[in-house]
Amino acid sequence: MFEILIMSYTGVILVGGKGSRLKNLTKNKAKPLIVINDKPFLDYLIYYISSYNFKKIFLLCSYKHNQFFNRYHKKKILGVNIYCIREKKPLGTAGALLNLKNRVKGDFFLFNGDSYFPINLDSFYKFSKSENSIISLACTKNLNYKSNKKITNISIKNHKIFFQKFHSNIMNGGIYFIKNKFLKLLKKKKSSIENDYINQLIKKKQISGKLYNKYFIDIGIKKNLIYAKKTLIKNFSTKVAFLDRDGVINKDNGYVHQISKFVFLKGVKKGLKILSKNKYLIIIVTNQSGIGRKLYSENDFKKLSKYMCKIISKAGSNIDDIYYCPHHPSKAFGTYKKNCNCRKPKPGMILEAIKNWSVNKNKSFMIGDKNSDKIAAKKSNIKFFLKKKLPFNNQVKQILKYNFI
Repeated sequence: MFEILIMSYTGVILVGGKGSRLKNLTKNKAKPLIVINDKPFLDYLIYYISSYNFKKIFLLCSYKHNQFFNRYHKKKILGVNIYCIREKKPLGTAGALLNLKNRVKGDFFLFNGDSYFPINLDSFYKFSKSENSIISLACTKNLNYKSNKKITNISIKNHKIFFQKFHSNIMNGGIYFIKNKFLKLLKKKKSSIENDYINQLIKKKQISGKLYNKYFIDIGIKKNLIYAKKTLIKNFSTKVAFLDRDGVINKDNGYVHQISKFVFLKGVKKGLKILSKNKYLIIIVTNQSGIGRKLYSENDFKKLSKYMCKIISKAGSNIDDIYYCPHHPSKAFGTYKKNCNCRKPKPGMILEAIKNWSVNKNKSFMIGDKNSDKIAAKKSNIKFFLKKKLPFNNQVKQILKYNFI
């Protein structure tokens, strides 16, 4: 078996807030899209959620909604369908959920779009389903969030959240599991999940909670945002299928740079879909000295890459990142003529990807068709497989079955 199927989840992320506490930082950009280590904060959250068996993730958008639609709407990440929903009128964190009534039929996970709390979601799901509560909260210890007054007086006893008179070191971690019947309680007015609903449900003993000792960050204020830039990537982990392009993804006809001459190899689209469903990021690392040799431009390469990614997306998968080397030590021109560290067999591109994506090397691998690919993978401590003549999807199945069960 190449895919372990469990209960399929539905996820919802609240991304509609203005981020007013960050002031000028959110004047032109929505708070969840603030860039941290070359990626929007929301990317980390979506990749973390998508690493579990989610079928759909809905983004509830309001402020700067076009930014979310342009980046995520109807995209697939790790085999998970992402959909953006625009609020016609901002109605707060609870009011935003009214948009789910005709889209979500069962229970669902809810995530705050400005916090990252990488708990085991399978474990939290089992806990939540075993509780006779309308909402379950994943909680963390409140050590540094003194400004958050909404959660300073809660505690957990016998799995239930309750209020206590004095300050508590337990706070909401921004992850909820919500029974679908909660949607029927919502009124068509501006309201807060915490202030207008959870507080009342706690008094009725209808809120369960579980405390997790995991990394937690909320980027709502500048101090926390600075801390996130220093620590988030260290607490984010992915497994990656590194792929050479020419000869692995497409036929290698020599310096391929035109859409009309780009031909996918047999089984590639199916194989990439298998990788995505098995929660592998797909990262291409490719030598493109044709750019340096002036056979085609970087713009030509990017145009072809965009086309390739579009076709793969339509086939139910996605390319998560592309690293390319335009250099050659002797045959390139101008600034492209250099003995760089990125041209395979040197490992520069793979090492950069490992750093940028916090790659778990033990769970990752590379497929290439040349000895230079093999050497680069070996220097990066990444397991290597030479591209076989059989269809790509069949080789992927073999790799996952015999090496990464």
